Amino acid sequence: MLFTLLCLQAVEITRDGRALLPIRAAAETRPIAAELATQLERLSGARFEVVDGPGPGVSLKLEKPADEFSREVYRLKSSADGLEIAGATPLALSHAVWDLLHRLGYRQFFPGEAWEVLPPKGDLKIALDVRGAPSFHARRVWYNWGLFGYNNEPYRQWCERNRMAKGFDLQSGHAYDAIYAQNKAEFEKHPEYLALENGARRASGGDIKFCVSNPGLRKLVVEHAKRQVKPGLDSVSMDPSDGDHWCQCEPCAAMGGVSNRVLTLANDVAEAIQPVRVGMYAYNKHSAPPSIKVHPGVIVNATTAFIGGGFTFDQVVQGWQKQGATMGVYDYLSVVDWDWNLPRGGAGSRPAHVAGLLAKIHGMGARFYDAESGDCWGPCGLGYYVASRVLWDVADAQRVPEIVDDFLSRAFLSAKEPMREFYRLTGEDTQRRPSSDLLGRLYRQLDAARKACDDPKVRERLDHLTLWVRYAELYTAHAAGGSKDEVLRHAWRIRTTMMVHTYGLWSRLASQQAALAKEHPLKDERPFTADEIAGIIAKGVEKNVPVEPGFAGVEYSRTLVPATRLKLPAVAPGRFPAAPQDHQEFWLWVEKGPIPLEITVQKVWANRKPKLTLYSPLEVTLDPVTVDETPQPDGKPYAVSLKTPHAGLHRLVAVDGGDHSRVVFPEGMPVTVESGIDGRHVTSQFRGAWTLYLYVPKGAKLVGGWSSRIANWAPKPSGRLVDPSGAVALDFAKLEEGWFKAPVPEGRDGALWKFEDCVGQRLLMTVPPYLARRAEELLLPAEVVEADAKP
Repeated sequence: MLFTLLCLQAVEITRDGRALLPIRAAAETRPIAAELATQLERLSGARFEVVDGPGPGVSLKLEKPADEFSREVYRLKSSADGLEIAGATPLALSHAVWDLLHRLGYRQFFPGEAWEVLPPKGDLKIALDVRGAPSFHARRVWYNWGLFGYNNEPYRQWCERNRMAKGFDLQSGHAYDAIYAQNKAEFEKHPEYLALENGARRASGGDIKFCVSNPGLRKLVVEHAKRQVKPGLDSVSMDPSDGDHWCQCEPCAAMGGVSNRVLTLANDVAEAIQPVRVGMYAYNKHSAPPSIKVHPGVIVNATTAFIGGGFTFDQVVQGWQKQGATMGVYDYLSVVDWDWNLPRGGAGSRPAHVAGLLAKIHGMGARFYDAESGDCWGPCGLGYYVASRVLWDVADAQRVPEIVDDFLSRAFLSAKEPMREFYRLTGEDTQRRPSSDLLGRLYRQLDAARKACDDPKVRERLDHLTLWVRYAELYTAHAAGGSKDEVLRHAWRIRTTMMVHTYGLWSRLASQQAALAKEHPLKDERPFTADEIAGIIAKGVEKNVPVEPGFAGVEYSRTLVPATRLKLPAVAPGRFPAAPQDHQEFWLWVEKGPIPLEITVQKVWANRKPKLTLYSPLEVTLDPVTVDETPQPDGKPYAVSLKTPHAGLHRLVAVDGGDHSRVVFPEGMPVTVESGIDGRHVTSQFRGAWTLYLYVPKGAKLVGGWSSRIANWAPKPSGRLVDPSGAVALDFAKLEEGWFKAPVPEGRDGALWKFEDCVGQRLLMTVPPYLARRAEELLLPAEVVEADAKP
């Protein structure tokens, strides 16, 4: 490495505002050369001439790609005569130009002029010999509600300047509906080509599915795919339409799982149109790895959400690979009605998480990445930017702190340190915080940053982030019962900052028609003035005050025993949450197996087979003692008997894929749910209203914890904390989401308290985080029972 560095020859490009070399380019590369000339002039003040023919200079050259996955390969090499920029394609040359500019100090952190950063003008000189090739063949972060006019060009520029492209154009979107629409006449002649559902062939209402076992259908689809093939086409999609409605005929059932059917059709097409590839997802009903081999021409994008069949993401990827699949990944960095563009909302708001996932999937063999996202550069901008660096060079996953430091140093100059804390709070901090606490801290960092730097460009960036934080404040107020109109008005006024995904927010909070309407009473076109922004910060600091919990947490063990030794008085029975989804966990005390249960699973998504898994701490292998998949998502009760060779404590895990499982336990069996600050799956388990009892140990002075809704879209917390006397200690409807604490009056410790008619989660921190419907069902840490049972 040292020898290589010593051999590198530096090329002097400009001196004292003069260009020392021309830019040499052929006709087909002149647009790229012109862009390079423009940007070099911006960096140095020197005017560059673009010329034809050989000679010394900055030379752009095209070289033939080795294959379809080498279209983005380039080389940058300095010498005594100049700088050679060679690329396999015009796209590769463009990447090389922006790599060179990056090395000279240029940055386009987020879309738009405000987030373009140029170093101070000066002489340009560089020594390098670099071969550039992307770690992923296709790299896309795209807006799930689409572009909206004002953001088209900024988004295009950001992608170009950060080498975010599809060198290989993998098509894997839902395709069956389009196939049906383009061949409707043939389907009308042959209704048997459509899926059989409840005795009828269905061809209405969207979500078209095929009878894949029918040879005529497969021939039709193959011929359709052949007609799509044109010069330059990389792939066609053979992914099914979204949703269910799969064929119920016996020949289709004989093919095996849904994945086998989808893959059979994809394989047929891949064989017919090679070397053009076929793209598809591993998603929903066809997440499960198939039992048949994957054609070499099929590329499979595994989704990171909506995984059916009870599989983990890793199992999906590895299972498809075992059948020969070339893999990519379809990710979700931001979905507006999941995260609402709030701080810490989407996965894209956590740069280290994004980089870690990309490194992981690259290590698993994935070479295609498609991320559903939003035009929300306030919460997710730094995550998107980090993604662009790691997608090009996966080794940069180890350099995230350096990338973030470069961003902070260049984008905020002397305001770097306050903004470091700002981005730590939004992207790294895992401390639970009430909304006003987090907003107050963000406003304070913005205020400190404004005082630390008066550079106009830095101020503009700070203004954009201030307007995003104000949006978060307004949305939080709306979610607590405040005005939706204020959220919509503000989102529209700040749309061109691209801090929030205005189109998506309007489509979800108002309607898509309202979002597209040219005139609307809430579409306020006034830009924010400097005085307004200063006022937002001042009021934000005043109104949102950081708080600390006001208590220290107490650690309790998970070695649970029945609370019967405490001789607690009988109480009116409570109830478990009304609509738990996806993942529930219960602690059980079993005198003798088996355990008879009644399980009713509703049909909501029906994309993952319900499963019951029973664990015992006495099982030395740590494996489950029983796994049962009897219940179906059909709304009918199923009798289940879970066998166990052990007595005592057990943990039951019920997974249903979001279909609302209701579990009925044997009368008198101790059944307790855990709800602590580090509890597992409390957000999925605490959907719906509930009433449960907790135990306040002897000597406890405070019942403290965390109260919040289970998700951004969910109702705000409500319900009461009631002490043993029946007095209401806290009314959660009157409290802000966040920390809660209630003093324990004298004589009311060593007793049951009650969370009554609650909505949302209550995570206990100062008392045992275990809740039950009755005193006789309560399980508590052994050390608590031992201490409090003493006379």
